Amino acid sequence: MSINHAFHIEKLKTDFENIITLKKEIAKIKSIVSEKLSQLKIQYNELVKTNSKKIFLFCLDSFYFQYKTFAMELEHIDRFRSLMNNRMYCDYYKLYNIIIGFVKENRTDLDIDELEVKSYPTYKDLEPFQEYKLEDIKDIHSNILVLINKLYLQLNSKVDCVDHYNENHKIGFSISNFLNTLEYENRLLREQISLYINYVSFFHISEKRQLNRLFMRMQEFYKEIDENININRTFSIADIGEQDRLHRFYIIGEDIEIENILEDLEFTPPTIFTIITDPSGGNPPPTDSAVSLPETNNEEPEPEQENICMETKDNE
Repeated sequence: MSINHAFHIEKLKTDFENIITLKKEIAKIKSIVSEKLSQLKIQYNELVKTNSKKIFLFCLDSFYFQYKTFAMELEHIDRFRSLMNNRMYCDYYKLYNIIIGFVKENRTDLDIDELEVKSYPTYKDLEPFQEYKLEDIKDIHSNILVLINKLYLQLNSKVDCVDHYNENHKIGFSISNFLNTLEYENRLLREQISLYINYVSFFHISEKRQLNRLFMRMQEFYKEIDENININRTFSIADIGEQDRLHRFYIIGEDIEIENILEDLEFTPPTIFTIITDPSGGNPPPTDSAVSLPETNNEEPEPEQENICMETKDNE
């Protein structure tokens, strides 16, 4: 095994161990935060039991809202963590099966007799939040590196065979094209091994980026909860400092005119349908009334004389 290949494999092993350590740290912070939120809920329930007056319950609503917002945020963060766990298993599971398929298709050329194919839980694309065991993720990753090493050992054997073919068989220049073909196949195998290593490398880089972001988010969330819990004072109007009226926030890119924000959209006047019966059969003039009927005609119009027009009132 060449020094470069051995270095690459060890580098991937160390890098993956760091990824697993990061995942464990995230799980540790999550456990601490969950415990703090459980304590908050217990305290709220105790306060409600001992303070049943209506005004007290009104005041304690803020406490419950604080707990609820923290619980919802933790749920969202944990959902992202589950997605990351799922994606890690997805990447390694699919790559493992790709390499196994390649080895099986080229078993004759690769001369790999002993191939241990392990069975893992089937990955389901339609369940992106399904969590898989960390031990399975670690085992698949380890077996991927084992398979890559086996391929590399076969490559070394094939390269050595080409280098010493003339010495061993004493045939001469007449097998030049044969040797060129063997070298070509060796180059293909070398590139295939390099491709698999680069696949794993990309997975590592992507995972570290996402996990570091999740770790920072979890740390900030923990600090926020801790600071809120440890505030030992009351607030009043005196805590609102003097300030200028806020006209705009930070602008990213060019100014964008926003006609309606969410609150405005919620209060958009409903569509009004105007029904007009015109015995003359002509087109009725626009009207704002919900229902407009002729004033002088009390008789029921014939079906062919009835003209129904539906208009939409323009929003002011």
